[in-house]
Order: sequence, then C-alpha cells, then structure tokens
Amino acid sequence: MRKYIKLLKYELKNLIRDKMTLVMLVYPLMLMLVGAFVIPTVVDQFGEGGEGQRIASLVIIVVFAAIAPFIGSALLGFSLLDNRDENTLDTIRVTPISLRGYITFKCIYAYILGANGTFWIIYGTRLLAGDGYTVGGMDLFEPFTVGVVLTYALTASLFIPVFALLLSAFAKNKIEGFAYMKGSGMIIMLPVLTILNALQDWKQYFLGVMPTFWPIKGMLVQTGLLEHSDNLPYIGYIIVGVMYKIVLIILMYKVFEKKVQN
Repeated sequence: MRKYIKLLKYELKNLIRDKMTLVMLVYPLMLMLVGAFVIPTVVDQFGEGGEGQRIASLVIIVVFAAIAPFIGSALLGFSLLDNRDENTLDTIRVTPISLRGYITFKCIYAYILGANGTFWIIYGTRLLAGDGYTVGGMDLFEPFTVGVVLTYALTASLFIPVFALLLSAFAKNKIEGFAYMKGSGMIIMLPVLTILNALQDWKQYFLGVMPTFWPIKGMLVQTGLLEHSDNLPYIGYIIVGVMYKIVLIILMYKVFEKKVQN
C-alpha cells in the first residue's frame, strides 16, 4: 500500500508541473464558462421558445455530456504514450509496483479527476447559466439534480480507461495518438443522434455499441427530456453502461498489455 501512496504523492506534486494533469484541472472551468455564457447566445439564434431552440439546447447538453469523459480519456492515453516513449513501463517491471498495478493506479487516478471534471462541466453549467437554457418557459437544466449528474459522472467516466488503453495500445507516438483522437471524436458524438425522433424507439439500441450512449440516454430519460415506451428504466441504462464498460476495460487492458510486451 505504501508504494501506491508514494506514487499518489508524486502524481499530486505533478498536478501543476505536468501540463497533462493541469489541463484536466482547467478544462472543466473552460467548458463551464462556454456552456453557461457563450452557447446560450448562439442557441437564441434558433428562435426564442421554438422547437429549433429546444433541439439545439438538447444537442449542446448531449455534446457537453459526451465530451467531458472523452477529454479525460485522451489525456490519460497521452500520458501512457509518454510512459511508453520514455520506457517508464519497462522500468516499472523491476520495481515493487507491477505493470498491472501501475496501469490500474493511473486509470483510477484519471477516473477520479475525470469524474470530478464531468460533474462540474454539467452541474456547473447549470448553476452559471441561469435561464440560458429555458425554452418555452421550461428550464431544460432544472431536472439535472446533484444526484442525477453525479451518477452520470461516475458512470460515464468509466469510459476514460477504455479509450485511453485503446489509444495507447495502437498509437505508436503522441502525433499518431492525436490523429486517432481527432478521428474518433466524431464517433464519440454519435449519442447526439438519440434526440432524433427516428431513434426514440427500439432503434435507439443500435447506438448502444458506443459506451457513451448508455449513461447519456439514461440521464436524458431520468430528467424527462426524452420519453418513449421503448426506453429502459433509468437504472437499466446505468447498469448496462457500467457492465459494458467494465468488460471493455478488461479487454482493452489485455490488448494494451500484449502490445507493451511485444
């Protein structure tokens, strides 16, 4: 246990010195300010109180919900790529900390930071936006209680180790990793399609292949923003999302471990 405490102290000291972890601390504040003050102004252009404004607001909420854990996963992936480039992973093999223990620690550390960032990106925007997301007299952010947002943050942030391990396993360096990240960005945004009327029924589950779909759809169902008889209960989306991501984390770690050992 002491070895992980020492590793934690080292990571905490690097919070400010390491640009990667510094970004993880700063980006929630940046997105909160954009979501609270910039986006509502843009959304107003879709017609005050109209259906266009409601759809635009829902799109923004879903995009913010999806991008929050994605940023955390990309940063963790780049950190692991740095470890590979600097041969840190090879050095760890001769230390008391095993490779699996080190990767697990890094994933948990990034998960905690990412869940914290995800929570404040959504709930902080709700607090700062005021009536910026009020459409037709209804505040779309009002149902986003602390409990709902916290549950979403904890569930959605399990995506962080999934994508990070995938990125660090297949990218040869950070430049290639950045290219992969840009290419996958559009795929990560696929859950935005959940707001389309054509994907409210059973066809919504085609999007379930994307890990980000389950917590996002669950949050939208719980807040009453998307209602349909084919929807699962809120807890159903959460349970499926958690189980799916745990399976993916195990699979991605095996892929990552195999790549590192070759």
